Amino acid sequence: MSSYRPRVVDPLIRDALASSGAVVLRGARATGKTESALQVAASTLRLDSASPRARLARASPETALAGDTPRLLDEWQLAPGLWNEVRHAVDQRRAPGQFVLTGSASPDDDPLRHSGAGRMHTLLLRTMTLAETGHSTGEVSLSSLLDGEELPLAESALGLPELVSRVVTGGWPGWFDLSERSARSRADSYVQDIVEHEFATVAGTRRDPRRFHAYLSALAGLVAQPASQAAVVRRMRKEYVGSLGPTAPTALHDLAQRLFLVEDQPAWSPSLRSASAASQAPARHLVDPSLAAVLLGAGSDRLMTDPQTLGFLFESQVVHDLRVYAQAAGARGVFHYRDTKGRDEIDAVVEGADGQWLAVEVKLGEGRVEEGAANLLRVTAKMTSPPLMCLVVVPTGVAHVRPDGVGVLPLTVLGA
Repeated sequence: MSSYRPRVVDPLIRDALASSGAVVLRGARATGKTESALQVAASTLRLDSASPRARLARASPETALAGDTPRLLDEWQLAPGLWNEVRHAVDQRRAPGQFVLTGSASPDDDPLRHSGAGRMHTLLLRTMTLAETGHSTGEVSLSSLLDGEELPLAESALGLPELVSRVVTGGWPGWFDLSERSARSRADSYVQDIVEHEFATVAGTRRDPRRFHAYLSALAGLVAQPASQAAVVRRMRKEYVGSLGPTAPTALHDLAQRLFLVEDQPAWSPSLRSASAASQAPARHLVDPSLAAVLLGAGSDRLMTDPQTLGFLFESQVVHDLRVYAQAAGARGVFHYRDTKGRDEIDAVVEGADGQWLAVEVKLGEGRVEEGAANLLRVTAKMTSPPLMCLVVVPTGVAHVRPDGVGVLPLTVLGA
């Protein structure tokens, strides 16, 4: 019997295969790309294996294409030239659903590698949301809220300590159901493996892994906060005493993005043609809040005594889950808003495909809902286009609409 746990992205993969010749699943290691691809694949070739077929494909990429379709080519980036071979095959066969490519690192830009536009449908696979791990009831659909439906009454049975432990454990398919202690050990090993081994595959063996670790630790200390690269460097100095040139932060961020370890939350502007959003620093997030926790050395017991750090990690979890649900809804994305003077802020703006949007403030508990609601009403009143709904997202409790029209939404009842 299959132990596969369904993912929010699964229907998107099937839809993409029905309309495109090839689907590319990208994401960090251990997010479950291979397992999700296996649910739709008719044949498989793992390029990171030592099998004769894999060795041959790495030397002669065209040999990887033969097999029943959809054919899964796992870790495709290990076979230089495979991308273009798949593209040519898609052109020749003129049929959808030919290949699924999975990769946990983006290779260097190659002037001979075609973009794949019109042939490849790319999907980002993130770690599991609370709904996917079973820690959210999923009764409230983000897609429905973006369609303008009312917020229903829905109650979470999960308590705050359990939720905090879940944030620390993370949404990694391979260990989300382990004890917190075991999961933290796995996450720590994951970071070390990435820094010592995966980093070298994209950066080259001459790069200093200690500097990369310091960069990730700096981002963990700034998680869910708009932060410039200068702010990141100041954080790095607490761990790394080596040389840091002016281009180092940008180069390290690029490498982290190519490994899908970071995902910035861009600034949002109410106007399509406004340049103000581009001038604002993005809010920083790691691929899963559990990585920030392990880099900070923070377990659930420690976080329960440090509400400020817990607040940032919870906000990162909210943004993470919103991104997964927004992707399923076909939304434009999840942003943050801050005016040029820094006086008006919205933690998360979920913008739908047609410009409709939800304003989201994240608070750790019911005691701060009033503060979050007042801020949302004050800031959104200045917008020329009002949001579909203002929402204060809290960890647990009952989803409901306040008399002032602001919705209170526990993350533990939210789903796609």
